[in-house]
Amino acid sequence: MDIFLGFVYVGLSSIGGAAGPLRYVLVVRRKWLSEGDFSEVFGIAQVLPGATGANVAAMVADRFGRFPAVLAGLAGFCLPSMFVAIGLLSIATRLSASSPRFVAAETAVTAAVAGLFIGNGTRLARDLWTRAHDRRRWRTARLGIAVAGIVLIVAYHVWIPAAVLILASLSLALEWAEREAERRQTT
Repeated sequence: MDIFLGFVYVGLSSIGGAAGPLRYVLVVRRKWLSEGDFSEVFGIAQVLPGATGANVAAMVADRFGRFPAVLAGLAGFCLPSMFVAIGLLSIATRLSASSPRFVAAETAVTAAVAGLFIGNGTRLARDLWTRAHDRRRWRTARLGIAVAGIVLIVAYHVWIPAAVLILASLSLALEWAEREAERRQTT
């Protein structure tokens, strides 16, 4: 129960990142880890796939009670924020059903998020285009894959996980073709 409650605190207080609350709970408040142990666990958790906080919860809980403790740590870390998100979603749904102004605000926030995605995509496309070591045709192919992603999602309303699979397949095929071309040039 102690592990669950410790990670509930981390899960509810880790807005914008879990590093600070994790260190506070694990090292300062509960004294489950030393500073060195925390640095080691946190570093490993960052390398592993998935959320760093969830990885830390699983590794620390495993030290204390194996599988049941891991479940308690992960539940403590994930469930509170999930319930908060569901609560906010239900409030937003009620507000948008009752107030046209809220719908307009929600649309504005969605447009802002879309602008962030477009800005990041444009920056990524520029970075891919200006790589000095790439030849022009590979840069053009990479840019084409980025444009294909936009077209699939915006124009054809392809389900995003399906679009990711399509784009990943295209990217892997391009990478394979590029490596084959490089291999032929060196032999």
